[in-house]
Amino acid sequence: MKKVEEKALILSTFTSVLLSFAVVIGVISFIVLKARQLRDYKDKWKDYDECGV
Repeated sequence: MKKVEEKALILSTFTSVLLSFAVVIGVISFIVLKARQLRDYKDKWKDYDECGV
């Protein structure tokens, strides 16, 4: 019975770590995507800022 409990604990720990990495990667991807979109938006409109439109 002890081996089964150890296996379950290892599997649970591994799953938790894997899900944590997935969440961290998702958050970082979201931040990078938003920053890139903002930069592209500013680049698109920077020429019009100078003419006063």
